[in-house]
This record gives sequence, structure tokens and C-alpha cells, in this order.
Amino acid sequence: MQLDLIIPGLSWLASYPGQHPSHPLHLPALAALLGLSRGHWAPPRHTDALLAEALGLRNDVSHALLRRSGEASPPSPDGHWLCCDPVHLHFARDTLLLADASGLAITRQEADTLMAGLNDTFSDIGRFEAPAPDRWYVHLQERPAPHFHPLADVNGRPVQLFLPEGSEVGRWARLSNELEVWLYSHPVNAAREAAGQRTINGVWLWGAGAGQADCTPQVTTVQACQPFALGLARLAGVTATPANRYAPATGTTLALVEALQRPALHHDQNAWTDALQQLESLWFTPVLSDLKARRLTRVRIRVPDDRHLLELDVTTSSLWKFWRKPKPLAALLATAPKPDTANP
Repeated sequence: MQLDLIIPGLSWLASYPGQHPSHPLHLPALAALLGLSRGHWAPPRHTDALLAEALGLRNDVSHALLRRSGEASPPSPDGHWLCCDPVHLHFARDTLLLADASGLAITRQEADTLMAGLNDTFSDIGRFEAPAPDRWYVHLQERPAPHFHPLADVNGRPVQLFLPEGSEVGRWARLSNELEVWLYSHPVNAAREAAGQRTINGVWLWGAGAGQADCTPQVTTVQACQPFALGLARLAGVTATPANRYAPATGTTLALVEALQRPALHHDQNAWTDALQQLESLWFTPVLSDLKARRLTRVRIRVPDDRHLLELDVTTSSLWKFWRKPKPLAALLATAPKPDTANP
């Protein structure tokens, strides 16, 4: 039995210039796993790319379709899907920046009200849906022609660098502008502004692709809460369960543990350290116990961030190497290469 853990946000590298916030924490199981592991620093890779690799995705299938397939309600089987995610656009000096919905605290009522308005005003475009308040979609009859950049790439960065590319870009730019104007003047945003909240003044269109997934999965079970991971698992025919805590399973398990990602993104050190301590009890301690009991033969830990991919590998044979001492997370992360240096 093998476990592949993907833990975005564990490094805190891109967002914390001083002493690492894990330094004062007591994390014996994590330190033991890190001390036993063999690892290296690789070029950055997005979490979704790691999931697609593990599930053996072989074609350019629509990210929007996969994510929509992982939502609570099943998607319409015909047509094409685009992610149409709500965002907040704002200027910093002369640069237009985008912030995703993770900091907007959109309510279910707000999302439902905006969906009704979008479907009434833009019915000629497609059907808008919001299975979750911060995850929106539009269902189209024709596949969009441009290449759209993923929301994760543009979040916190200049919008001008990530505009659609390819054919028919003018049409989609006009649609984005029309949606921004409509959202700007909507009563929902007037109420948010009056309450001192950031407005939902734009959407980011992305995730187009083929309508059928061609997968050869490398894992037998997926533990995740993220809709993209769940949708990919479903289309690949792999068992999917929530990633609330470590749950032993036969074969190879891929677990996406996202508890640290949002606190790291928003520089919320208290929430990050609280989440890490929970991971110590819910994940690292039982994983180390199963490794010592030989119920696990291999544990792979991968930590993606904007600058690196940290890859760690622990096997039962590592347990015999008594000279490998526990290694605190802060000490391991201190070995990260600078962005302009080669990997060790």
C-alpha cells in the first residue's frame, strides 16, 4: 500500500520572508517523516498538473468540465463548459490586478441572486451556474476558440499579462467587459460596498478544452475535497472519498490535503499554524504509525508552490537508517534553492 500526499501551502515560501511560522511548533510525526525522507527541489508545477499526472490524463480535456463534474450536482452531458469565476478587480497605481473569490466571502444568497440576473440578461451567451458561491460556470453550446489562462496564474497579478489568446478573442473580451459593467451596477455590489466589503466586480473565464477525458489512472483511490480532483477521479473511474483525515486503503492512494493553502495565500499565520497542528494529528501521526507497522510501504509527499515543487519519498527501508534524525519543517525549507539557481 502506497500513499501520495499533495500538500499545497505547506512551504509558506512565497509569502513569509522572516522566520518560518512552523519553527516554534511541536510536530514530531512530521519531523520524523521529513528526517526519513529522500527529497529534492524541482521546478514549480501546479497542483492540478500533479493530479492530472496521477490520474493519467492524456488529453487536453476541459478543466471546467472536470471541475463541474466534481460538484454535488451532475453536469449537463451536452455542450461545453467554461469556469466563470467571480473576482475582484482593482488598480494598484496604473496596473489592474485581480483577486480571486477566496477573500470575498460570497454568500449563497448573493450567488443565487447574481445567477438569476446573469441568466436573465445574458441568456444568449449560455446558462450560468454556481454550485458553490465562489465557483461559477457557464454552459455553452459551442466550444470557445481562445486559449484562456487559469485563474490561479493570474490571481494577484496584472490582468494585462493574462488576456485570452488565439482566435475570437475580441468577442470574449467584449463579453468580459459587459459582465463587469453589469456586475458593477448590481444591487448586490451596492450592498457589499455599503457594508465595507470588496465588490464582485468581474469574472474570470477559463478552463475550455475537449469534452471527453482519456485517463489511465496510476492510483486506486483519491482522497480530496476539491471539485477538480473529485471530477477527474469520477471520469477516470477511481474511488473518491473526502480528505478530512488519513484513511487507510488498499493499493495506491492519492490524497490532496488543502487545509494550509488558503491561510498561506492570505498570509494568515494563526490559521496556518492551527491547520498544520491539525494535520499533525489527522495525517502525519497515523501515516507514520502505518509506515512503522508496514501497513504502508511508501509515502510520497509533494509540496507545490509558486517557486518550487518539493518532492519527498519515504519507504519502509528508510526506517532502518537510524542515523537519519528528525528534521524540522523550517530546517528543510531553509534548503530551498533561490529561483535563479539550479536544483541540487
